[in-house]
Amino acid sequence: MSEIPYDDSQPVSASGQSGSAEAVPSAPVAAADSAAAVSLAEAPLGLAFYLFVEPFSGGKVVVDLSLGGGPGGEILRKAGAVDVLSPGKPGLPLPFPDGGADVVIGSVATTALGDDRRRAALFSEIRRIMRPDGMCILRATALALEGLAVGGSLRAMLTDMMLEHFATVDIVEETPFRAVSYFVPGSDDLAVSEAMAKVGGKPSHLLALCTSALERTWHLSESLLVPLGPGDEAIPGEGELAAWRAEVERLTLANVAVARERDQLRERQMTMQDQSERLGKTVAALRRDVERYLRQISDDAAARELLTLDRDQMRRKLTALETAAESVDRDIERQKSTVQALRKEVDRLRAARGQSPGAGR
Repeated sequence: MSEIPYDDSQPVSASGQSGSAEAVPSAPVAAADSAAAVSLAEAPLGLAFYLFVEPFSGGKVVVDLSLGGGPGGEILRKAGAVDVLSPGKPGLPLPFPDGGADVVIGSVATTALGDDRRRAALFSEIRRIMRPDGMCILRATALALEGLAVGGSLRAMLTDMMLEHFATVDIVEETPFRAVSYFVPGSDDLAVSEAMAKVGGKPSHLLALCTSALERTWHLSESLLVPLGPGDEAIPGEGELAAWRAEVERLTLANVAVARERDQLRERQMTMQDQSERLGKTVAALRRDVERYLRQISDDAAARELLTLDRDQMRRKLTALETAAESVDRDIERQKSTVQALRKEVDRLRAARGQSPGAGR
């Protein structure tokens, strides 16, 4: 890959679309420093590397420095990555804002491994675009490290190199292996027969997990099996090719079945949406009827209350009239008694005059 200084290009995602990160270079690259521009990767990252990165990408913004394209970005998105961005062109500075990346991945070229200035420039840019608690996963070829280690431990050599720029470092050896794999009956899980595995003795690459934090921001399992990469020299046999063709055919049929099921689910969803709309209209009509009935009941209750008030008022008037009638009856009785008493007195006076009672009436 040719070494090209950064030319203010817009960052793009691994799928080729423009990314969401804004290009914010830390400092312009002078023409005199163009020879020090870092080539980020010597070869496209293999599928094995993205499968390794997959568990660390969920809910994260991933910056892929490989420029290799391919299915890697889609693999990480399916694993839950918020976005997968790529610088678009090689060279420094990286076209991403400060602290905008959760995970930075890529290969370190042999020229950067053996040159302190280029390595410092690259790692400085990686630290700039990483969040304080973010991490980077960098891949280096074992062959390049052997030329620098001069018979020493590759792990120790790479660890010391990374600790010059990061606070916490873990090294994982990427060892190609050959094994018999099969699908577990009744599931889609792929199993590996470790008893029939033929594990290589020397790693082809070393992966450095680095962070500026004082503690690990990742978790590594005790056993990491990285599948055989694209650099394997073995040629698959006819039986293996037939098995892969059968597997591709099975996956194709499964994909057709899934597509058919998806279409059926979409039809069911549309049917349920129609039913929901009809039920919504029915509920709205029932609500209007209930509101009308409630208003009518309220009006009837008000009318009954008015009738009750009128009835109570009439009862009070009737009671008053009955009381007045009783008073009149008592007055009439008193007047009758008075008239009878006067009549008796008149009769007595007439009798005293010698007139017969009742005369002259």
